[in-house]
Amino acid sequence: MPTREDLFKSAERLHSYIYRTHYDGGVLHGPDPGVRFNLRAWRFLKSALDFLPWGDEYVFTQTQGYWVLGNWQLYGATGDPRYRDIAMRSSEATLVLETDEGYWKYPLPERRHLIATLEGIWGGSALLATYQRESRQDLLDGATRAYDFILKRIGFQEHATGKVINYFDQPRGKVTNNSVIAAWYFLRLWNATRDPRYLEHVDGLLDFVVSVQQPTGELPYIIGNQYEAVRQHYLCYQYNAFQFLHLAWSNSLKPGRWAESLLARLARFLETGVHSTGACAKDCRHARRGGPEVDYYTAAMGAALQEASRLGLGVRAELIASCYDRVLSHQRSDGGFDHSYRDYGFLADHRSYPRYLAMTLFHLLHPVCGNGFERIVASDG
Repeated sequence: MPTREDLFKSAERLHSYIYRTHYDGGVLHGPDPGVRFNLRAWRFLKSALDFLPWGDEYVFTQTQGYWVLGNWQLYGATGDPRYRDIAMRSSEATLVLETDEGYWKYPLPERRHLIATLEGIWGGSALLATYQRESRQDLLDGATRAYDFILKRIGFQEHATGKVINYFDQPRGKVTNNSVIAAWYFLRLWNATRDPRYLEHVDGLLDFVVSVQQPTGELPYIIGNQYEAVRQHYLCYQYNAFQFLHLAWSNSLKPGRWAESLLARLARFLETGVHSTGACAKDCRHARRGGPEVDYYTAAMGAALQEASRLGLGVRAELIASCYDRVLSHQRSDGGFDHSYRDYGFLADHRSYPRYLAMTLFHLLHPVCGNGFERIVASDG
């Protein structure tokens, strides 16, 4: 396992790179691999001709959320007021971007007609992380507006067991990941305010998640319905690593036995997604052989397995070490990371995407500094 110092130094170098490359006026802005044709093909041409002005500078609240948490992690570890100032300014900038109704506009042109649940959750999370340290009412009000908008305009779908939160303000298939992260956000609001109204939908969301877990431990991507066909697998190790972390954090806020079996089985599934190189497999089809490699997947996998080990779930230590070793070995001399390698066997994407760099920063710091929304200090052991 890389030492805590190794991980921290890598994170500091990455933070410096993100700050000078993508940070301006409280927001991280830059390109994104996007969706549909851009994700599948067009981004590789942009990568090869990155010197051209592609006009694809975006601001995602998911980026803002991870960036705020990362800066609070660094502040908790170092006490350096620079990190606190960045977290504060980034939260304030996120609040400015929120509409009066309580949502954030989706940045990608293909989906600007939609309002995304995750953008609301991550926008609210950026505000809430700072509120829990600074107790500013405007930040809590922004997080609360996001919650109220999600309930009134996004809404839920019923399921045989529990309920599912919608992905957009227009219904589609039942996406498990959204219900996982919504439950986490609602629990964080309850933890910050102790207002029981934020617990109203938590049990239903978690009951749904528990009910759809597969015998392998995997949480499926889409449960089919009248809007969309079932899709069992999609980037299944990456998605499940993120879900493991959010469920583990939810369990710390909502104690009890509800998560024991769920997390244990999910940890076993994640262990099958680490290649001998230490890289996270792209999906279930590539679990035992090569394929595209993305460093932010591997960083998330390392953090999830490390959290599973902390919870006493018996995860093999060598898998955690191999994930973090792999990520650190790919860090460039300037502190950044290329996005992906061996796409379609021979392509690579060398562009700098702030959304995924902010995620990588957070997951490098997670074993050292905790999760950023709890006040955990790196010197705690």
